[in-house]
Amino acid sequence: MTEGDKMRLRRERKKFTDITDHEEFYAQYVGAETSGDAHLPQISHQRYVKPLFSRVSTQRMRGVLQHLSSFYTRYFGSADGEQSAQWLHRQLAEIIRKAPFHTRISLEFFTHPFPQPSLIARFEPKVKNISAPLTIIGAHQDSMNYLFPLLPAPGADDDGSGTVSILEAFRVLAESGFVPEYGPVEFHWYAAEEGGLLGSQAIARYKKESNARIGAMLEFDMTAFIARNATETIGFIGSAADEKLTKWLLGLAKEYISIPADVFELPGGAGSDYMSYTQLGYPAGFASEGNPSAGGGRIGEYDPYVHGVGDVIDIDDETGVFSFDHMARFSELAIAFVVEQAGWDNKWR
Repeated sequence: MTEGDKMRLRRERKKFTDITDHEEFYAQYVGAETSGDAHLPQISHQRYVKPLFSRVSTQRMRGVLQHLSSFYTRYFGSADGEQSAQWLHRQLAEIIRKAPFHTRISLEFFTHPFPQPSLIARFEPKVKNISAPLTIIGAHQDSMNYLFPLLPAPGADDDGSGTVSILEAFRVLAESGFVPEYGPVEFHWYAAEEGGLLGSQAIARYKKESNARIGAMLEFDMTAFIARNATETIGFIGSAADEKLTKWLLGLAKEYISIPADVFELPGGAGSDYMSYTQLGYPAGFASEGNPSAGGGRIGEYDPYVHGVGDVIDIDDETGVFSFDHMARFSELAIAFVVEQAGWDNKWR
């Protein structure tokens, strides 16, 4: 599939996953079942999780997203796309530098054939257990103007919002001295989601070829927009997601998050980076800003300005509002997900 082919599909409003470089590999896993594979622990870490929510800073999130969305574009094939990833890497490195001495956090670039790298930050447990499952949280850092890839694409909501929501969760956990008890935790910022899930496919394939055991993966894509006259909601997407994990996530949100949560379906053919994992038999879920199918429309309660020059942070009009408070609820969800999946080791060793 060429970039020209992809451009035509986007203009026809058709969704796609580009498996050109992985076709034979993915063919082995067509029809893979994920039921029963997910790590679904009893929710029991309230005393660790709830005190962290007061540390989530919408002011900090605004500052980070203002800068991230100021890049002309974050298109994965552009110099700006590479530079924005390098800038994000520096923010992560600074957070890690400030973390307490006992934390064990690594940071790496995961490079691709195109200029923009993906980023992986990893919390290691104090005691290594190769049988313990890996917990993954992800968002895509790239943006794209669907009219033409080299036109401006601030990408504030898609997916600057998810990128910053999980970045803030990462900061709170790191600065709080989080050390997982049951297994490692990775935060992923994917390149080239808009190119057909290219970054996440490469990483998911690497995990599969490395025989990694993934207990749960949760993606955050578009976490800021609240449609006018809609109820502010955490929307979990059931389409192509692990059913048992999604049910567990719904219970997690109802335990910890102050706004309603529900499970919705995407319009036909739509999806995002979590699908790179479910296609390989890994349990993955998807959290997003509302109901994409509300009213039977093409985008439902989703931000109508994505994939263009209007995807900015100051939207407040007849369509809805860009809300940093809404983003903060997803940061809280990310914190709760990590701690409930991986535990918190506060023992001195």
